[in-house]
Amino acid sequence: MPNKSLVLAALAAAPLVHAQQIQATPEAPAAATAPTVATVEVKAGAETLRRNDSASRTVVGHEELVKYGDATVLDALKRLPGVTVAGSAVRMRGLGSGYTQVLINGDRMPPGFDLEALSPDSIEKIEIVRAATAEYSTESIAGTINIVLRKTGGKDAAEIKLSGTRAPDNDGQGLSVSKSGKPGKPGGFGYTLGANLNHWTREYRQRERFTTRDAAGALTELRDTDTLFRQRFTLINANARLNWALAGGGSLSWQNFYNGARSRGTEDNRTTTLAGPDYPQPWLPVGWKIDSDNLRSELVLDRRFDDGARLDSKLALDMSRVRRQMHRTGFRDQELVLDTFDQDRFREHEIITTGKYLVPLFAGHALAFGWDAGHDRNRQQNLRIDRPLSSATPLDVDTGFRATVDRLAIYGQDEWEVRPGWSLYLGARWEGVRTNTSGDAFAPLSASYHVFSPLMQTLWKIPGSKQDQLRFALTRTYRAPTMQQLIPAVFYASVNTEVSSDFTGNPGLRPELATGIDAAYEHYFSVGGLVSLSATSRAIHDLIRAHTRYDGTRWVTAPTNQGRARVRSLALETKLPLKALGVGWPLELRANVSRNWSAVDAVPGPGNRLDAQPRWSGNLGADYTGERLSAGASFNFVSGGWTRSSVYESAYAGVRRDLETYVLYKLDPERQLRFTARNLLAPDHLRGSVYADALGTTGRDAAIPTYRSLRLQYEQKFK
Repeated sequence: MPNKSLVLAALAAAPLVHAQQIQATPEAPAAATAPTVATVEVKAGAETLRRNDSASRTVVGHEELVKYGDATVLDALKRLPGVTVAGSAVRMRGLGSGYTQVLINGDRMPPGFDLEALSPDSIEKIEIVRAATAEYSTESIAGTINIVLRKTGGKDAAEIKLSGTRAPDNDGQGLSVSKSGKPGKPGGFGYTLGANLNHWTREYRQRERFTTRDAAGALTELRDTDTLFRQRFTLINANARLNWALAGGGSLSWQNFYNGARSRGTEDNRTTTLAGPDYPQPWLPVGWKIDSDNLRSELVLDRRFDDGARLDSKLALDMSRVRRQMHRTGFRDQELVLDTFDQDRFREHEIITTGKYLVPLFAGHALAFGWDAGHDRNRQQNLRIDRPLSSATPLDVDTGFRATVDRLAIYGQDEWEVRPGWSLYLGARWEGVRTNTSGDAFAPLSASYHVFSPLMQTLWKIPGSKQDQLRFALTRTYRAPTMQQLIPAVFYASVNTEVSSDFTGNPGLRPELATGIDAAYEHYFSVGGLVSLSATSRAIHDLIRAHTRYDGTRWVTAPTNQGRARVRSLALETKLPLKALGVGWPLELRANVSRNWSAVDAVPGPGNRLDAQPRWSGNLGADYTGERLSAGASFNFVSGGWTRSSVYESAYAGVRRDLETYVLYKLDPERQLRFTARNLLAPDHLRGSVYADALGTTGRDAAIPTYRSLRLQYEQKFK
């Protein structure tokens, strides 16, 4: 029988992390493998589970996620401790771009999966894992966010939600329906059916200024662009889960989930030249559409044995499709001078198998072993056609690539209560990826890499105190290059400048490797609530950075491995029910704030932060819960400033402030109204970029106004 010595021997004998190029020409490793976590019957509250878990993990349940009546999970994520959202990018410790791992049901998020189309009503819970564990992929330098979809309800129930949103720039409607039934006795059948539909229209203006100066600082170009955006979005997800209870414990379930998005839009760009040569297309109308679909089907077996052992296994099929089209026409003095059509298509099919076998040895001590394997086939096509006109040089491109990705991960972990009040987690995970890629514009490529990551976490409850405890973790994690970063084909920009360049991949990229230390102090109040202070450090090697150069014809950006980076963060989180202070009001105060530091060795300072990492982020909130009336407010803050991404390039992001509030009124036990006011401060979103070298500087900055919005939602449950 496997025992703890096997895991300890593996930890001692193997190198900490080994990333090896197997063949001379490397190729796109797929997005990180993301094994699933075993399904556990949770009877204790989320706060109790967090307190006693030897791994650093925060669980946010369904009721907390739907509190504000959000149409998309991105709005709910920004209120979670230590999480920030920039556009559609989810970040922990201020880092996105693959540093934060986002999983769906424990598996990596497919390329065609649109988080903006995912409604909180479809989510059972969200797990925030700050220090890596063996059961998830270790492609999680900043941390892991695991989104678990709704499962069979605890009782027979049905629910419908109708919503409407109104704002000067945004009108939206939403519909959510769900129906569930419990399995009942062993051999019984349970189910959950649900669907969410959201549609909204958006119209807003963006003002952008473009400037260039020569080496002496004299102005050579100055122009302003005013753009009117009109957009329509339709987002849908549907979930069907069938569950059979097995005799002797355990279950068999079959879950299917569809996530789709349809967006259409136009842009009306008007450019005024104030200095320098006239802009080639003073009037540039643009039309675009994007369709994305993801269908996931998985069969999950939870098998329990008489000796206490448990097997969780899953077989899943994932299918994704993304289609983008854009048509640009440019005019100067009423004459057509530009007519360009762009089309991108992406398809992916992946089959996945995962599993975990838990072996209880004796009280307070158990071993678990698991696997995660997948075969992925995808195809991408990029088409660009320029109509030949007398005043423009046509560019016709039809490139694409096909890739297969095979991945395998195996892991072992040992959760051990060494003695009362002291628990230890030891884990080791090996991940390997092999890719084969061929394309119209490059020779076939084949490569592979593998990473071995030992992990340790420990929880110590301070003697003499039932409410205070310490956590400590040592981890090795990584970030793999994306497929696009490795493909040597050229992806062309519509307007080619230093700050809007073409992109090409680099097949010689290596994964980034990181060594991490995490420490935390936690205090839990006897009547609920907590205070947590945590610190993190990451040392990253073989950092992947973008480098922009002029090839004699066009500006081109390509990624390279450029040395090292260091990341540090401090985070304070608190939940304080007033009853902990002896006050009888049903009011809870929430606050979390993070301070982040990072430095990239290959880029001179100041501002050489990693991945435009914000220095500060935080949330303040309060929730009142009454018998018929509940209310709450939340303030979100993310700092801005300049980030230097290379010797010549810098980017600016403005401060983001978001204040929102909700009121919930229960008409009766089955019906309620939820009112939400969003973006009450309505700040402008600011951004900019600068390219500066010995020949001069080129800069671009933009301001996007935002508006307050009101949302009303009617909710009814059926017994």
